[in-house]
Amino acid sequence: MTRPFFLLTFFYLLAFFAHSQEVDRIDKYREDQFYIGFSLAIQDQGIPEFKQNGFSNYFQLGFIRDIPLNSKGNFALGIGLGYGFTHFNSNLNLIENSNNDLNLSHLNDSKNKLTYSSVTFPLEFRWRTSTPTETAFWRIYGGVKYSQNFNQRFESPSVGKSRTKMINNNISSLYLSMGYNTWNLYFEYDLDLIYKSEFSLSDGTELEVRALKVGLIFYLF
Repeated sequence: MTRPFFLLTFFYLLAFFAHSQEVDRIDKYREDQFYIGFSLAIQDQGIPEFKQNGFSNYFQLGFIRDIPLNSKGNFALGIGLGYGFTHFNSNLNLIENSNNDLNLSHLNDSKNKLTYSSVTFPLEFRWRTSTPTETAFWRIYGGVKYSQNFNQRFESPSVGKSRTKMINNNISSLYLSMGYNTWNLYFEYDLDLIYKSEFSLSDGTELEVRALKVGLIFYLF
């Protein structure tokens, strides 16, 4: 585990288990929310002959703890804990090295699948038009997300199904959601590369790939 992971975990636990700021005035309230989202995952890269080979997608769900910044309640911080599942399709394949390990990559003509799960820690600034009595409102939420990745799996016609460790364990991203009531547009872009630096194509080309996720996110009370 890295130092940022421990720091984020500390602050999240502090926020979740701190004394609850219950409504003590009519103009002070909170918008704690569960969320679920579905997005198209676009692999942003500059690798010659790289193909996405079909639709890649991203699924997420979790809970956001609301921390009001003013008595009116229309500005707040959100700190959350969630789960994400990423599915990439591409012509990026794995091949064995001299030690019979699946850790070298090349491009082929087949449809290869890479999946991994994530524990996610979103931290966002929130603006909304809600009131203590109005539950349908306009919102713009944006911030940063830290993802701790695990359970990496690779599947292709040439090597079948196998576990892999080619994905970076820690990825940070920027995200933005906006919309009205339950339905909201969602955008997320990785600040870190998806693949570890020691992985490259068999010709030495570096795998400088990031993910852009575009879709919908639903906020549920």
